[in-house]
Amino acid sequence: MLESGMLTFVLLGLLAASPSQAQAWKRLFKTPAASRTASCPRVRPVIAGGTQGYADSLNSGLCFVSISPTDTTGLIYRNYGIFSDGMLLVFNSFGDSEDTAKDTGAREFYFFPRAQVPALSIDAGGPSVSVRMADGGLLSFDPATAQPNAAERGSVSVAPRLDRGNRGGLEFPSYSGLMLDVGFRMGELPSGRPSAESSFRDANGRLCAVKNSEVFAYANGERSFRFDDPGLKAFLKTRCPSLSVYF
Repeated sequence: MLESGMLTFVLLGLLAASPSQAQAWKRLFKTPAASRTASCPRVRPVIAGGTQGYADSLNSGLCFVSISPTDTTGLIYRNYGIFSDGMLLVFNSFGDSEDTAKDTGAREFYFFPRAQVPALSIDAGGPSVSVRMADGGLLSFDPATAQPNAAERGSVSVAPRLDRGNRGGLEFPSYSGLMLDVGFRMGELPSGRPSAESSFRDANGRLCAVKNSEVFAYANGERSFRFDDPGLKAFLKTRCPSLSVYF
């Protein structure tokens, strides 16, 4: 059986391909559906141009926003999940196949501190699409393509074509805040490998590499971020003293 983190990863991609069944994937999780977290706003699927956006919660209680292209011809597309634990998940689907190790991939970023639940702003009439992420930074999307086109706190670049060799196709050349880049992996979440490395980057561009097992906890086939924001600041003070942590 796939672990729940892997199911989240795969099913976010399936959801983009089947927007009319936006809630059906929840029954595939190992644990029963939890009652809705009161602080997670729910936004039913809205289409603006070529983009579908909605907001909901996972069984774990995490709030999330999903941004997906409406055109998923051949199951070739890139979509996004923005979560209340600070994660931005970039999901790539490279074709219609049951071999997830070959035809899906994911890039994970985290942004700190986590000051709020993600908030979706989507206007079908505009059209316009943006998400206020957990750290408070605004990420705007091109409604025609469902791809990020502006980051309020820095710069964002998106590869025009999907390619297994471009690490998910999304980069933040600059960002005025603390960011964790967990990297890209085919067929699974990058954070699912305890021995792999992730890299913190501060607003000045300074880097500090850490093992995933230092910042993620692993139990019962699931993974979660180890620290709240004060705990993360204390960890980085000793583990990555060169970084500037302004929270």
